Amino acid sequence: MNTSYKLIASLAATAVAALFSLSCNAAEANDAISKTVKTWDLDFAKSADVQTFNARVQSAARHVCAAEARRYWAATRRPTPNGWRDQCVNDAVEAAVRDVGNRGFAMDTTRVLR
Repeated sequence: MNTSYKLIASLAATAVAALFSLSCNAAEANDAISKTVKTWDLDFAKSADVQTFNARVQSAARHVCAAEARRYWAATRRPTPNGWRDQCVNDAVEAAVRDVGNRGFAMDTTRVLR
């Protein structure tokens, strides 16, 4: 596996943090929560490693969206709207897959893994 491709995949997976944020003011909008997904141990030519990458991206997206929901609660004392967290995870995963630019990473984002 090409090292530069792994770096691109890792950076794109970090894009999981590029969420639809529920910020209360403009200052918070620039303070994105992020989580890096490690890829150094994966060979994307192997189906099992692509599945591992997909699972890691899903997990990172759930983590980031949960943190964003907690931050929203702390700022507003209101819960996020119904369905927001699932949509947040789906959007984050789709953004990471799109940034990687490899259709082999396309995931079923209609179902959020728990």
